Amino acid sequence: NSHTDAGRTPVAGMNLRSGMAYNSLVGAASSGKPGAVRVIPGDPENSYIIHKLEGRSTIAGVRMPLGGPFLETGQIQIIKRWIEIGAPNN
Repeated sequence: NSHTDAGRTPVAGMNLRSGMAYNSLVGAASSGKPGAVRVIPGDPENSYIIHKLEGRSTIAGVRMPLGGPFLETGQIQIIKRWIEIGAPNN
């Protein structure tokens, strides 16, 4: 996984290793797009991770995950719902 610190610096400074992922996502600034916030609790539409997962034209770089396979609409909806309910750390 390119987003862990197992023997390296995680891609974009986003460490998704268990126990580290929440602080790398929620309220964290994007390293690739100035002013963008990865996850804004309660606001999936403005959470940059959703833009990256959907491959919107306004993103910096390329769609996540790098090289695919990309998440299905239903999988993205689950992430959106988590953000909508305040992105709880559970």
